[in-house]
Amino acid sequence: MPTDTALSASLEDYLETISQLEASKRVARAKEIASTLGVTRPSVTGALRALAAKGLVNYDPYSLVTLTADGQRAARRVIGRHKALARFLGDVLGLDEDVAQANACRLEHSLDGEVLARLKKFVEFIDACPLGGDKFKQGFKQFCGSCDACRCMDCAKAAVSKARNVSGRHP
Repeated sequence: MPTDTALSASLEDYLETISQLEASKRVARAKEIASTLGVTRPSVTGALRALAAKGLVNYDPYSLVTLTADGQRAARRVIGRHKALARFLGDVLGLDEDVAQANACRLEHSLDGEVLARLKKFVEFIDACPLGGDKFKQGFKQFCGSCDACRCMDCAKAAVSKARNVSGRHP
């Protein structure tokens, strides 16, 4: 594989789209890629040439487009970032699915690995912590809505106190 594999947000979107088309239709065509991304065919051609030069896609004009093994790995990374961000935005922050997906798409290209890893760990923590889970998520949703912040703080203090008495481990 060529050594220069740095990808722009746009090229990452192409990889993600090609992967999704391959998963649903077994192959991707330039016309379908253009339609899915809402771009022109010449834009697709330019992107496919750039991805082919990086060794990420198999592309010949007027033929099917497939991901190489390196392209599949790169697409999985992009898709994994997208899923993790969409889960955080939707499940933890309680954003509507469409809003979560749209913002995950924008964020997936700009967050570095350390921030993304920390977000994933935070979601895991919320799911695993006795003070977290669905109650935490529901409480946050209420806090963002019409909930009185002072009452929420009282609830949080009571929950921490209860956890101390039960486990003796939480501060």
